[in-house]
Amino acid sequence: MFDLDEEVSIDLTPLVDVIIVLLFFFILTASFSKPILEIVLPKAENPDPGSSRTPELVISIKQDGTIHHAGQQVSKDALPALLETMPEALLNLHVDEKAPFNALVGVVDLAKTKRGGRFVISTQATLASKPL
Repeated sequence: MFDLDEEVSIDLTPLVDVIIVLLFFFILTASFSKPILEIVLPKAENPDPGSSRTPELVISIKQDGTIHHAGQQVSKDALPALLETMPEALLNLHVDEKAPFNALVGVVDLAKTKRGGRFVISTQATLASKPL
């Protein structure tokens, strides 16, 4: 019935295949996961009210796509000269949420070339994030 002289062997090939597939799965999963950093910013004991704040150059893009500075409408041709008037000032873009996207892209392209990409786009806080 059984031959006692015969060696018993276990084929490990399927086991190695499964381990390789699992290793491949975990490597891919780890490479696509985003690292989550919880950063707690320190609070200032005596916050500065902004006396040393750099001046701002505020440019607004209205709902109809027109560009405004200090309450005056500015043409797209005059915008490069306006950006060069205050090179040390922070460029702050106020863009209406319904403004055409191509108007924003035009101003951002100019800001990249004239300001080296140093500008901010202001947003309005939502009702949920406003302090009580």
